[in-house]
Amino acid sequence: MSTINTFLRILSNISGVVAMAFLAFLMFGITADVGSRAITGNPISGVFEMSELSLVMIVFLGAMWAQDDRAHIRVNILSNRLTGLPHRVAMAFAWGCGALALLMFAWPATQEAIYSVSIWEFRWGFIQFPIWWTKVALAVGLWLAFVQMTVHAIRAFLEGEPDIASHGAPHGASHGPEA
Repeated sequence: MSTINTFLRILSNISGVVAMAFLAFLMFGITADVGSRAITGNPISGVFEMSELSLVMIVFLGAMWAQDDRAHIRVNILSNRLTGLPHRVAMAFAWGCGALALLMFAWPATQEAIYSVSIWEFRWGFIQFPIWWTKVALAVGLWLAFVQMTVHAIRAFLEGEPDIASHGAPHGASHGPEA
């Protein structure tokens, strides 16, 4: 299980770095576009289209990173009252339901990505912009998050949930109290 966790952590970090690169594009690209519009009256070609796609990349590639960092919003009012096996079963069930939801999104997203690549899909905006690659990344992000959440469900059942206060956030992020 340690090897799987290490592999998932590496994939999570890679997807997180890619998501942050798209976030950097949003910050700097939109700033440059606003500056261009203010100075010349014309936008930078493709920034609007790339901004739309960047939002998709940030969400779906960042999901795995957020899960690894335990940054998703959780309501644990019931699970905090449980201990031992009932707590492990409840947490495994909850993470398993999350994994199932991701699976239900990943499968049709994969079918759509395959179709999109087969026709080299693009969209018309200010410029013709390919979108097939974002559909592929979206499907990959969903599958990776599904695998990670499935492993998390198994770990929650076998080992229990680590306490954030004693365990600390995996990437050094600080977490406030959970709802």
